[in-house]
Amino acid sequence: MSRPPSSQTTPQFYRVSDRDLTEIELHSVDSINDLHRIHPELSHKGTRPPRPAYSPSSNGNLYTSDMTTVNQRGRPLSSKWQSRLQDLLTPSSSHAYAMGCAIITLLLITVLLIFYFLVQQGGAVQRLTEAVKEKQAASTLLSQLIQELQALRNNLTALRGGT
Repeated sequence: MSRPPSSQTTPQFYRVSDRDLTEIELHSVDSINDLHRIHPELSHKGTRPPRPAYSPSSNGNLYTSDMTTVNQRGRPLSSKWQSRLQDLLTPSSSHAYAMGCAIITLLLITVLLIFYFLVQQGGAVQRLTEAVKEKQAASTLLSQLIQELQALRNNLTALRGGT
């Protein structure tokens, strides 16, 4: 007998987080170790010392009995700010988007500042060019005046000598 389609259930699959998997593994290992301690005849390798106590933190890191944290790569972190830094550097979609926006904004601000200073420098170069042209015109006028004064002096000298 086959069941009607409405009563058939399809299996549902759920995503399990790494933190949950780690907790499951640790509980399994603890349970196996407890069984071996209670029933040494079942153990083929001999007895092992009990695992140190742990308590999972809110960010998925494990705290062992000496209270050093272990990150997901297995390296111990010695202080709270280092774990916060590690969390900050761990990529997530919203974090990556925010960092991307911040980087693009900083690049645009840098480009705008560069253009602003280039425009300022261009204005300064233009003012300097005008000042140089004015000084050249003034020096040309001054040299013409000097030539006229010399001509007048020569004329005055000639007039005095003739009288």
